[in-house]
Amino acid sequence: MARVTVKMFATVREAARTPECVAEADTVSDLIETLRLRFGREFSKAVDEAGRDPDRLVVLVNGENAGIARRGCITLRDGDEVALFPPVSGG
Repeated sequence: MARVTVKMFATVREAARTPECVAEADTVSDLIETLRLRFGREFSKAVDEAGRDPDRLVVLVNGENAGIARRGCITLRDGDEVALFPPVSGG
C-alpha cells in the first residue's frame, strides 16, 4: 500500500474535521473507502452528496484530475498528494 497525503477542502474538510491527513491505499477508490472508515458518517455523507453527480466530487492526484471513471484504476504511490473537494460554484 502507498502512503499518501490527503488534503481536503470545503464540506469534505468540515466533515473530516481536519484539512489534511496521511493514509494508506492502493487506488483512489480504496483511499476514499479508507477515509470513510476513518472519519465516519459525516464524511461519508459529504462524499456521497458530492458524488451523486459524477463531476461533483473532485479528486486530484498530484494536481491531475482523477476523473470518476478512472478512480479505481489509478494506482497510488508513496508520497502522492490527493486533494478532495466539491466543485466551486458561484454566480
